[in-house]
Amino acid sequence: MMFPYFDGTMILLIPALILSMWAQFKVKSTFAKYSEVRARRGVTAASVARALLDRFGLTNVPIQRIGGQLTDHYDPRDKTLHLSDSVDDSQSIAAIGVADHEV
Repeated sequence: MMFPYFDGTMILLIPALILSMWAQFKVKSTFAKYSEVRARRGVTAASVARALLDRFGLTNVPIQRIGGQLTDHYDPRDKTLHLSDSVDDSQSIAAIGVADHEV
């Protein structure tokens, strides 16, 4: 064998790693771009998420703020929607879109 430490799966792993890094860059740059665009009605992402949850009868799902940027997620273990610092009280259409996606 010419390269004893070379694993054939690296051929698949390297393009996947590059693709995931590119996707992460695109998400962050798009979020940054649309974070500058405010919602016309002046609502926050958390208030829109709460309205959607209530509309679909999910009044028992609490919304909690979590540290970080774009760390938003729904945790099925404690049935809680977690919105990141950059999304929770933001009035941007990017933050509203992220919160709605998590709902």
